[in-house]
Amino acid sequence: MWTTRQGRLAMLFVVLAVGTWWLLQSLIEEPAPRVRERTPNHIVWDLDAIETDVGGRPERHLAADQLRQYVDEDLAELDQPHLTLFDRAGGPPWRVESKRGFLLSKGQEVHLRDQVQIDRAGVGANRSLRLQTSELRLWPKREYAQSDHPVRLESDHDWLTAAGVRLWDGHPFRAEFPGRAHIFVAPAPVEKGSTTSTAP
Repeated sequence: MWTTRQGRLAMLFVVLAVGTWWLLQSLIEEPAPRVRERTPNHIVWDLDAIETDVGGRPERHLAADQLRQYVDEDLAELDQPHLTLFDRAGGPPWRVESKRGFLLSKGQEVHLRDQVQIDRAGVGANRSLRLQTSELRLWPKREYAQSDHPVRLESDHDWLTAAGVRLWDGHPFRAEFPGRAHIFVAPAPVEKGSTTSTAP
């Protein structure tokens, strides 16, 4: 028969044992849950695709080092994409490139990221253009593109910087630069041998 003092000691040992077991269990790290690997449904290397109109004339040309398609996400990832948008009126095409790109909505929407650059050669009265930004969203069939990131537009020796841009690649071509923009217009070059005359 245990005395009262022995019973209290036994109860103390039980409490200590339970507390020690709980502490050890809390210190044991549970294994991290396994993360399901994201695997593309299709991979295409050296992508080179041309989309034509009903008359067979090229409208868009897309090239990329690699395309990874995720069918369930309606998404395709592009490495080093190069997109060419041809002018319906026969003018110089727009050439767009970046480090990364994404095709959404079955290719109806294009997101370009990292060192995005748009170039158009100059022909006749139309001067050459180059636009640079970090991110650009395009809807080729709507002939519309926009960026909410800082942009720089260069044309010959003139340039413009702004907080973003909206582009309509129709006829006529139109651009909007929301917010404050900074513009530099280079002075016209002076021809050699020309003199400036002053009135007497």
